[in-house]
Amino acid sequence: LASLGQLTAGIAHEIKNPLNFINNFSELSQDFLDEIEEELQKLPNSPEVENIQDLLSDVKSNLGKIRHHGSRADGIVKSMLMHSRGGTGTKDPTDLNALIREYSNLAFHG
Repeated sequence: LASLGQLTAGIAHEIKNPLNFINNFSELSQDFLDEIEEELQKLPNSPEVENIQDLLSDVKSNLGKIRHHGSRADGIVKSMLMHSRGGTGTKDPTDLNALIREYSNLAFHG
């Protein structure tokens, strides 16, 4: 189980880095789209400007979905990291006789 925890922690750390880039750059792109829309407001109305505004709203919607699912994936990775950390790392006294009995029984039935 300790090896599985270490594997999970390693995978979670590797996933977390690109996921942070996805979340950060989608937020930054959302800000850029707001600025572009402000600049488009200054231009005279035309079919082309309206077309650009429609496209920008579609891109904004897509970025919102990317951020939503990126945040969701980030929550999953955080829970994986919390699970892989397990306990506090302090040593607890253990009844060795009961432990040996339990694992002998498991080995016998396995």
